[in-house]
Amino acid sequence: MRRTCDTKIMKSSTRVTKGKIVVELSTQRTPDAFPLKDWIPGRRRVPTQERSQRTRRQILSAAEALAKNEGVGNITMQMIAAKSKIAAGTAYQFFDDRDAIFAEIYEEWAVTFWATLNKATATPWTDATWRSELRGLITQMGKFYLASSPRWDIIRYVESTKQGRGAMRTLLDANISRFSDWAGPLFRARGYSAAECKAICGLLVRTIRGHWVYGVYTAQELRELSKTAEDGTTAIVEVKLTRASRPRAVSGKSV
Repeated sequence: MRRTCDTKIMKSSTRVTKGKIVVELSTQRTPDAFPLKDWIPGRRRVPTQERSQRTRRQILSAAEALAKNEGVGNITMQMIAAKSKIAAGTAYQFFDDRDAIFAEIYEEWAVTFWATLNKATATPWTDATWRSELRGLITQMGKFYLASSPRWDIIRYVESTKQGRGAMRTLLDANISRFSDWAGPLFRARGYSAAECKAICGLLVRTIRGHWVYGVYTAQELRELSKTAEDGTTAIVEVKLTRASRPRAVSGKSV
């Protein structure tokens, strides 16, 4: 089972400042394992020979280019094979169909998404740093989504399929768990329950995600969306931290 608001993996030390005991985290969080496993039905084994690897990469690149220029729904295996300058039968040796190619592109995107998220959530929140940590996460993820813009139609298409919806939910759940381990200890220290902590972090993740869901295509869009995402999530955190200092009933559900 995944830990919620876990602080056990982080070593800590204490010091006394103005008569108060202050806990200092001495290590950063380690990356979590990539959550998507065996989600592509009938997946072919990745070839080991360099020539075959090159052909496979040509197929993926051709599918990306065609999707951008022709539209995802208009692409066929024959078009991908022609763009790759290979026979259609050769393309089928690597992938069952067009959607299998798109699923591979989606997984490449998801691997980079997960690595970016892990890097941005390495240093746990404290009272002094949560604003800068939150800003850093939004900045890094925004840049990732801008860089991903050529693939965005494929990403959205895959997430509209049955297997893609499952992969999206798995990624979202893992994202919330990672966020809870990153930001959760600060909320726990303010008296929130584990369930409340997870709900708050889920709200923050969904708020940030909502700003990128239609893609980021220009630097101007990136600036605007990053600012609104930061303003919105900062307001949520400030409200939760302020409310935590007031008398309230802890039910495990209220956030």
